[in-house]
Amino acid sequence: MKNQFQKVSLSGLLALTLAVALIAPSLVSAQQETVTARRISEDYQKAADIIGKYHFAEIDDETMSKAAISGMLKTLDPHSDYLDPKSFKEFNEKQQSQYFGIGAMIGTRHKVTYVLEPFKGSPASRAGLRYGDHIVAVDGKDTSEWSSDKVRQLLLGERGTQINVTVKRLGVAEPIKVTITRDGIPRPSVRSYYMVKPGIGYVGLTEGFQATTSREVAVAIANLREQGAESFILDLRGNGGGYLDQGVRVCDQLLQRGQRIVTQKGRTGLGFDEEYYVRIGASENFPLVVLVDRQSASASEIVAGAIQDHDRGLIIGEQTFGKGLVQRIFPLVNSGGLILTIAHYYTPSGRLIQRDYSNGSLFEYYYRRNASGDPLAPPKRTDERKTDLGRTVYGGGGIEPDFKVESSEYMTPMQLRLSHGIFLFARDLVAGQVAIAANFKVNGLEYDHKLKPTEFVITDPILKAQREFLVKFYADNPEYGVTPAAIDENAKWLHRQLRYEVLTAAYGSDRAQQGIVDWDTILQKGISEMPAAADLATRSWKRNSATSRQGEK
Repeated sequence: MKNQFQKVSLSGLLALTLAVALIAPSLVSAQQETVTARRISEDYQKAADIIGKYHFAEIDDETMSKAAISGMLKTLDPHSDYLDPKSFKEFNEKQQSQYFGIGAMIGTRHKVTYVLEPFKGSPASRAGLRYGDHIVAVDGKDTSEWSSDKVRQLLLGERGTQINVTVKRLGVAEPIKVTITRDGIPRPSVRSYYMVKPGIGYVGLTEGFQATTSREVAVAIANLREQGAESFILDLRGNGGGYLDQGVRVCDQLLQRGQRIVTQKGRTGLGFDEEYYVRIGASENFPLVVLVDRQSASASEIVAGAIQDHDRGLIIGEQTFGKGLVQRIFPLVNSGGLILTIAHYYTPSGRLIQRDYSNGSLFEYYYRRNASGDPLAPPKRTDERKTDLGRTVYGGGGIEPDFKVESSEYMTPMQLRLSHGIFLFARDLVAGQVAIAANFKVNGLEYDHKLKPTEFVITDPILKAQREFLVKFYADNPEYGVTPAAIDENAKWLHRQLRYEVLTAAYGSDRAQQGIVDWDTILQKGISEMPAAADLATRSWKRNSATSRQGEK
C-alpha cells in the first residue's frame, strides 16, 4: 500500500484531536484548544506525508495508524486502548456473552495442538470431538505441529459457515474427519455453581461481567436455594471485569435497598459523574464470602468493595488488581473502536482503589504489584477509610482481603513444564492405554454430571505409573529441564493435576474444578470462615435496618 498512509488516517486524526482535548489544561480557552488541536493534527499529517514519501520500505497505513493511536493512548493511562476492526468485533462478541466458532477449548501440549474440552451443546461436541484429540488438519491444511493460537484462527468464523477438521485419536487407527458448522458459542459469566458443603452454595462468577451476568447470578442463587443453600460463596477470582452496570446489578441482589454501590467521577462538565444505589435489594440476609485474587479487577472490585464497605460479607484471598478507572467505547469510522478512560470510580466509603501507574511501565503495572513481588505483601496504603461498622479499609492498591490467602491455582515455571507430560499421561489414561487402570477409559464427555467423590480416584499404582511415564518422557525430551527430583518435589501437585485432567475428559472443566476443591486453599478458607461471615452479616443487617428506620422518622 505504497504512499497511502498520508491519505487514510482519519481515525487517527479524530483520536488525536480527542486526546488533545483530553490533556489540554482546563484553564485554556476553547479557542486556544482548537488552535492547539489543529496544529498537532497538521504536524501528524506532515509526518505521515514525509514517512510515506521517503521511508525506504512500503508503508502499511492501517498498521501505522493503529500504532500511532495506540501509542498516543498509552501516554494517558494503562487502560485506554485502540481496537482495530477485527479486535473490536471480537470484543463486542465477548461482551455479548458469545463468540462464533466450533465451541472447543484447545491448547498446545508438547509442540502440537489438542482438543482440551468440547463445550456443552457446541458444534464440536455434536461432531464428537473429545479431550485429547490431536488436530492434524483444518480445511486440508496440515496443522499437526501448529500452535493452538494459529489453529484457533482457522476454527473461528461466521455463524453457518462450515469447516473440515481432521483429528488423530488414541486407540483409533485412522484419522477422524468431521465437517463442522460454526455457530454462536455462549460464554457464561457463571461457569459453575454447586453445593460445596451442606448448606453452603458456591457461585463461580469467574468469566467477566457481560450482558447476562446479573441474570446468571440470580438463577444460580435461586437454584442453590432450592438445594438447601443457606449461605453463599461468590467466587470472583480471575474475573477481570466488564460492564459496570452488570456489577451494579449483582450488588443489587446482595445489598440492602438504598445503599450506595459505587460513585463515578469524571472531568468537570462532561457529564460522566454518577452515583449508583441499590434499587431493589436483597430480601434476606444470608451469610456471604467473596473470593478474590490478583486478577480480580474493575467490576469485580466494585462488587467486592461495596460488600466490604457495607460489611455485607467477608473478602478472602489475595490483594485484587487495583483498577479504579472507567472506560467508554467510542466507535471509529474504520469500524474500529477507541476504549477511553473517562472517569474514576470510588467505593461506598470513598476509596479510589486504582494502583499507581505514574512510572509509565506497563510491565511493572501488570506484573509487579509491589517491590517484593509477593501477592500477600501489604499494599501501598494511600487512603484510610471506615466501613459501616467502623472497620478500617484502604484505597490506592486494590481491595485488601479481610483474610489473606495465597492462591494455589498459579503454576510455577516447573509446573508449567510438567503440564506437558501430565497431559500426555492423562490422554493415555482416558483412552484406555494404561493397563492397570482400564476402568479410567472415557468414551466422550458427559455433561451436567453430578460428581461423586469416589469417582476417578487416583490410586498409588496409577501415581507410580504416572511417575514412570514422566521420568521417561522428560529423559527423552531434555529441553524441558525436568529431572526425576523435580517430579518428586511436585508429587502433590501432579496428583491434583492428574485428577483435574481426568475429570475434565469425563465431565468437563467445571466439574473438574469441583472435584479438586480440597486442594483449593482460598475456597477452603472461605468455608472455614463462614461462621464469622454469618456474624458480620447479622451485625451489618441490624445496623443498616436501624439506620433505615431512623431515616424514615
